[in-house]
This record gives sequence, structure tokens and C-alpha cells, in this order.
Amino acid sequence: MKKAKPTDKELLELMKWYAEENIAFNEGKSFEEFQTTTQLNWASVFSIEQIAENSKQVSDEVKDRYPDFPWREIVRIRNVITHNYDGVHMDIVWSVVKDYLPEMVEKLTDILENDKELLQSDELTEDRYEFKNTSKFKSSQTSEDE
Repeated sequence: MKKAKPTDKELLELMKWYAEENIAFNEGKSFEEFQTTTQLNWASVFSIEQIAENSKQVSDEVKDRYPDFPWREIVRIRNVITHNYDGVHMDIVWSVVKDYLPEMVEKLTDILENDKELLQSDELTEDRYEFKNTSKFKSSQTSEDE
């Protein structure tokens, strides 16, 4: 059995969640603290990778409705981090966390609150996933392998 494919709304919610968590991990931290704390480095890099992975799965239909959203840039950042081209430059990751993610959260919030087609998928989302106090998504529905 495999999990059902997430909806666009679920993917956008996950992107927003990872961005918000990344921002929260690093709130009040200096670049020096960030740079010398392995857990912050790994958590930040992981969440950026997850944002990009979820972004890649968003339908072209949604991406076409939001051409100003940085879909390609997210994936480019992920590729540099994941494939470790010339090493991971923590100053770039820090810049993404401090400058780029807060703006992304605002854009995702706007899309999630105002896109009529996504709003219509609320019932499905609530049936398939629920937020837990641990801030993790938990799947409650699966589909058979084909």
C-alpha cells in the first residue's frame, strides 16, 4: 500500500509549514550561532530541501496561476544544497532563511487563503491529513499499489 498523492493544497501547506518551522528554529539566532550549530544547519537545509521537493509536485495548473511565485528558484536552491556543488555555503542558507522564507510564507498564506479552487479542497484535506500538536502531518488514508 502506498500513500495517496497529496493535493496541491496539501503540498502548499507543507511548503508553508517547513518554511515557518525553519524561521522559528533560527529566530533570535545570530549568523555565528547558526553557522556553528550543526542541528540548525541540518534542520535548515532539510526544510529547504523539503520545500523544494513539495514545490516540484505542485501541479502546472497552480504554478500557471501564480507565475510570480519563485517555483524554479526554490528548486535551484535545493539542487545546489542537495548536490553539494562546491560545498554548501551556510551564508547562502542563512540568507534564504532570513530573507527569502518570510516572503515565501506571506505568498503561500495569500494563495492558501484566497485561491478559490484550493479552498474548495478543504474537506478532502481535513479527511486525509490532520495537524498534530507536534506540528507534523499524519496520513490517515492510503491507496492500493497499482
